[in-house]
Amino acid sequence: MTAERPGGGSRYPARYRALAGFVVASAVFVAVFVALTLSAFHRPTPHDVPVGIVASTTATSTVEHSLDRAAPGSFSFTSYPTAASASTAIARRAVDGALVASGPSLRLLVTQAGGSGPEQALTGAFTAVAARLGRPLTVSDVVPPRASDSQGLSSWFVVLSVLIPSVAAGSASALAFRRAPRSWAVAVPVAAAVVSGLVAAAIADGIAGLGNYAAIAGIVALLSLAVVAPTAVLARIRPPLAALAVLVFIVAGIPASGGPANLASFTPGFLRVLSHILPLGVAAGTIRNVVYFGGHATGPYLWTLAAWALAGLAGLVLLTVLRHPAPALSERVVPPVDVTEPVPAMAAPAAGGIPDPGPAQSVNLVVGFDDSEPARRALSWGTQLLRTRPGALHVVYADHVLLDSDLAGFGRAEMDETRDDKAASVAEAAQEIAGTGTPYTFERRQEPPADAVLHAADSYAAQQPGNPPVIVTGRSHHAALHVIGSVPVRLLNESPYPVLTIA
Repeated sequence: MTAERPGGGSRYPARYRALAGFVVASAVFVAVFVALTLSAFHRPTPHDVPVGIVASTTATSTVEHSLDRAAPGSFSFTSYPTAASASTAIARRAVDGALVASGPSLRLLVTQAGGSGPEQALTGAFTAVAARLGRPLTVSDVVPPRASDSQGLSSWFVVLSVLIPSVAAGSASALAFRRAPRSWAVAVPVAAAVVSGLVAAAIADGIAGLGNYAAIAGIVALLSLAVVAPTAVLARIRPPLAALAVLVFIVAGIPASGGPANLASFTPGFLRVLSHILPLGVAAGTIRNVVYFGGHATGPYLWTLAAWALAGLAGLVLLTVLRHPAPALSERVVPPVDVTEPVPAMAAPAAGGIPDPGPAQSVNLVVGFDDSEPARRALSWGTQLLRTRPGALHVVYADHVLLDSDLAGFGRAEMDETRDDKAASVAEAAQEIAGTGTPYTFERRQEPPADAVLHAADSYAAQQPGNPPVIVTGRSHHAALHVIGSVPVRLLNESPYPVLTIA
């Protein structure tokens, strides 16, 4: 199962190295995801949770000193003159709770709608303080969750349910519409995001009774676009880079968001920084504030989502501008011509779709060649044709890297070596057929076969505007029962140049 190196020794074949790389990459993915998630949630500890306090200076100092001894750095206090002003601060998302210590008993104001994590942490911490001070504590939920959203978890699960399909939509749109009109590069992600928002908001209202349909639909659409567009940019640059979007938006985004209990302030420092940047937690907080807190404190969140979306759209526009323009669709589809015997001249009938260029006009042939039997017949036909009339023969080999790319990168050197060997073998086969008295060129393109042939033909057409090339291709060798394969069919439908299919 080993292969000899040119200089001696042996190595494992590239496919086994690629398999090992895939397994290692999967293990690393799992390790990173598990490590980040458990780091965030295995022992949640509050960090600077904003708390209001209504008390005298002496009482405030006593409470703060008691909490600092028990849990240093867990809470940050803001003084308010009355319980009503503290309740207003909670409703406006300025603080997560408030302690009212203006009488013989203590009263703790919380909001479970803002997340069960902060509510439970405040209740536990101030219950301990009240016990040390020997004073009774009463807990009041000033902004409770709705009966249809009893734990206040729906906001987070709505955005999580949109996040994962948005990553998939970004990757799929980049691949499925790579050769579509340039405007589609922007239109498709925007359309997918809008539909996601409309559907998610309707279901959220129907099941969890969140209401605020228009606002939630807009927030979810903005979240989806903030994920779809950057993912599409990465996938258009190079499809395996879509894995980076998974790492950022899902692997790091889920633990940084604080989860459904809104524990973003309870995670390690680096995750707390990401909680204000990554779309998942930002969108969940925005929906939570719209549904329960009158839309307060949503401005910075919306600007963050908009920044992701605009950056992604700008990247898509830039990539489509820099992309080599795809040829326009031909207004006339040229039917295939099966040629079993070499012909001495290019005088094809009008119904065959190829005009007679006349004896004085040269003909440029672009032949897709992969050393398969149909491709060898197509190249032989083109070679014999150019022995009887002037012209040029351009042989194109499509080395489609995406079909066997090594996502992990561990076996890339061996895989590149294998592809180089294959390309050299194809070039030798082309020389055997076309290199006996026929002028020809050989080009290796790392593109899908139809794209490689069309782009090579574009180059010829640009060099000789008055003499467009003729594309020659063999029928598919993968499906013997098919008349022609997928590559000739695509060329016939998309090529603005005449196409010959050699049986």
